[in-house]
Amino acid sequence: MPTILYRHNQNISPSDVMKIAIYAEHVGRQCYDVFAEDGSRSRSEGLSRRAQAVSDSLDFGSEPYLSPETTKKVLDLHNIVSGMCFDRFGERGHMGKTMDLLGMAQDVDDVLDKLVIYHLSPDELEEADAEWAHESQFYPTDDISGDDMGSHPRV
Repeated sequence: MPTILYRHNQNISPSDVMKIAIYAEHVGRQCYDVFAEDGSRSRSEGLSRRAQAVSDSLDFGSEPYLSPETTKKVLDLHNIVSGMCFDRFGERGHMGKTMDLLGMAQDVDDVLDKLVIYHLSPDELEEADAEWAHESQFYPTDDISGDDMGSHPRV
């Protein structure tokens, strides 16, 4: 588990706080994290409580400051939502995250970068590097050798 250091010089704006508030509101109203065999879904008490705790603890002043306790609440909510929490549901039980939720999550990531610093132990760093090396094999590369490019116009 990485060590999380909370920044005292946060450099956040009221719009950063608003991004977190909008995210918590969306999660509290649109996201679900409990799914039954019959296809029904519901929001767990934990998810609802976390979203409300984030909303209640935000500082909407002209020079906002988020305490380490509030930041931990935001991190907690963000970690839950990034896992098995969905706001889009399709046919045959398909669940997903809307582009709105993904965009809000990225906004919260950007704000969290202003609030915390993650420190990885040497073992965690080695594990993260190994995981990245494994995952990177699934991303496209610029190497197009072997592709039949002869019949396609070059751009």
